[in-house]
Amino acid sequence: MSNQQSLPKYLQISELLIRDIAAGRLEDGARLPTERDLAAQLSTSVGTLRKALSELERQGLLERVQGSGNYIRSKSEVSSIYSFFRVELLEGGGLPRAEILNVSKQPKPTEFPYFGSNIDGFRIRRIRYLNDIPAVLEEIWLDANHAKNITPADLNEALYVYYRKSL
Repeated sequence: MSNQQSLPKYLQISELLIRDIAAGRLEDGARLPTERDLAAQLSTSVGTLRKALSELERQGLLERVQGSGNYIRSKSEVSSIYSFFRVELLEGGGLPRAEILNVSKQPKPTEFPYFGSNIDGFRIRRIRYLNDIPAVLEEIWLDANHAKNITPADLNEALYVYYRKSL
């Protein structure tokens, strides 16, 4: 199974901002640039940026004040994939995206350490990009007890979104 789709642009942008919060580049109370300016900096439309900001607001990381702007409201623990795994450029930042290469259900290799009681697992291979440059090739195994079937379309948003919805 192959999937050439990547994370939707609004999720890429929200994850970029979440990483900046987690890394301390955007601190609690910081006012973001105007939506028009920020959209231009990120080479996206204002509509896409607003969708990304809505995701941050939903996670409690952004407060919108009408007539004043958008303000960071960081938590002590950022609820994102980047709180436990963060890929970014050495100088910080970098627009992330992931492409699912394939998903297959197969017997778990015997040389693997024990994880889960099923003899089968789902092998998920993906490539992660920063600013459209390949940066990481990942292979993730999920015990088959946690899903009947997984397709690349199921992982269209992000793995952690799938985990949150399905596990």
